[in-house]
Formats: sequence, structure tokens, C-alpha cells
Amino acid sequence: MSPLALSALSASLSLACGAAMSAGEPAPWRAFQSVDGSFTVLAGGTVVDPYFANKALIVAMDSGLDVQVELKAWLAWLLPRQRRDGGFDRFCADADSAWKACMAADADDSTAATTIHLLRLAKARGWIGLVERLSTSASERRAATLLASLHDAGNGLYRVFPEQPTYYLMDNIEVYEALKAAGQATAAAELAAAIGQRFRQNGKWLPALPALERESFYPNALAPTYLWGSGLLPRAQAAANMASWLAQYSDTWLNRQDDHYAWGIVAWNIHGLAPAEAACWRLSVRSSASKVGWTILDAMADAALAQRSIGIACARQLGASFTAPTGTT
Repeated sequence: MSPLALSALSASLSLACGAAMSAGEPAPWRAFQSVDGSFTVLAGGTVVDPYFANKALIVAMDSGLDVQVELKAWLAWLLPRQRRDGGFDRFCADADSAWKACMAADADDSTAATTIHLLRLAKARGWIGLVERLSTSASERRAATLLASLHDAGNGLYRVFPEQPTYYLMDNIEVYEALKAAGQATAAAELAAAIGQRFRQNGKWLPALPALERESFYPNALAPTYLWGSGLLPRAQAAANMASWLAQYSDTWLNRQDDHYAWGIVAWNIHGLAPAEAACWRLSVRSSASKVGWTILDAMADAALAQRSIGIACARQLGASFTAPTGTT
């Protein structure tokens, strides 16, 4: 998600998050899927961003959740709306509840990468039947063509959009994961080397190239969390990076000091190395659910953590602004 998209989402969440949640429990992920198969960014919302739904379903499948029915419904809705160049726009419901392309994709590279990754995971699980095989294969080819057009041979990274020399650490990690899922080991290894060479500077991971002028939780603090479960770093190095990150950003994340977003993807990224921190996140979002910016990706991360037997008990103080809901201690 780009900084500009974050501003747009902020306005939507301010209007919708209160209505989408109960007092003590955030909206479950099934509340985001409509009867036509679409997944809205917000529960009961009117905007579909394919990246959010793709990423949410990838997290679900990685956790072991059975989302086969919901995935098939999503693909039946999504794939006919793919652009000729292999990308996807964002969609809004009009007055007649019909979906119209209303905004360009937030980022072509991450949307194409998550499409490829999602389809590969579904195929590996045998969730793509004979009826869907033709459409999913054609969709993956188009997404792969778009992704190839975004590759910068000069630095080995993937651009956000064609002809735009902007590169995001998070997006390139998602491309790396898609290449691995697609069995392109050589291309994945080359990208891993480029990521380490370009984004790692003076002992720090840069969230974007060119460097961003303003530092904030997103994307500066969020970006390196994508490294922890990707396999790009050795486990010991990932753990050391995570420990340093927690020392600097834990309170900002769990108490939403920089913005009101839940950032459930951080909880998912961190759970493999520090499940207790993921549990603290699950508790924190239940302390003031109606005030938390809560998307389909957050809801699915929450369900995925539960699937991994991570509860909502936290052994440490979460901050002065935090109040634990009744029955969680």
C-alpha cells in the first residue's frame, strides 16, 4: 500500500470502522465477503482492492485455514475483471450495487505478485478444478507478463508501475515469494541478492527507493517485518532484526501511537519467531475494537493466528492507553 492510498483508506475507515465492529470483538473475516464472491476492504464497505483480498487469502492458506469455497468464489469474481495487461484496478459499488473500476491499482507489482502466489497455492492444494484451470492459467500468464515488464534489469528490482522508477521493499519481498511459489528458483535468488544489495544501507533496511522524505510507522517500520517470514534472512538474523524492531516499535504498533490502523500483517509476520507478541496484538485490538482501523487483511491475520493456536493473553503491560476487555486476563 502506498502512502497516498493510506490517506484514502484513512478517510474510509474513519467513516466505517465504528459501524463494522462490535464493542469488544473486531469483525470476523467472513463479514468482508459479499454473496457475489467479492471481498471488500472494510466489512460492509463499497471498495474492493484485489491486493487486500489476495494477501488475506494467502495468509489464510499459509495458516492452514480451509478457505477453498471462499477462494473459488473470489476467483470467479476477480479473474474476469483482470486488465489486458495483467493487472487489476480497484472497484467501487455504484448506486445499483454494480462493481465499476474506480481507481487504479495501488501498486501493480504487489497486485500481480499476490495473484500469482495465490493461484499457485490454490493449485498446490488441488483447489483449482478442471472448470477453473483454463481461466486461472490464463490469468497467471497475464500477471507474470505484467510482472516481467516491471523488472528493472539495471538494479534487479521490480518497479511499482511501468516506467516509474520507484521501488518498495515490501513489494519486492512479495515478488520474491511469488517467484518461489511459481518454482522460479533462479529468478528468486537473483531478486533476493538485489533486495539485500539495494535496500540494505548503512545497517538499515530502507522501505523505498528513492528514500522517503517523511518517516512514519508505515512504511518505514512496517517494511522490515516482511523479511521475518519470507526466508530472505537466516533465522538467527531475522530473530535479531525482530528483537531490535520490537525494542523500537512495539509500543507504537500495539498502542497505535502513529495511526489507528491494526496492522495485523505485522502480527502474522512476527508470529513464527515471537508468538507471544502476536498474542499481545490479538488482545490489543480487542481493547477498543470500534476505534481500530480494521480491514480484511487484519481480520484474516487474526483468524490465521487463532488457527495456529495463538490466543489473546499478553504477559506484559501494553501501555497506559490500553484497557484489557473483560474476560481476557
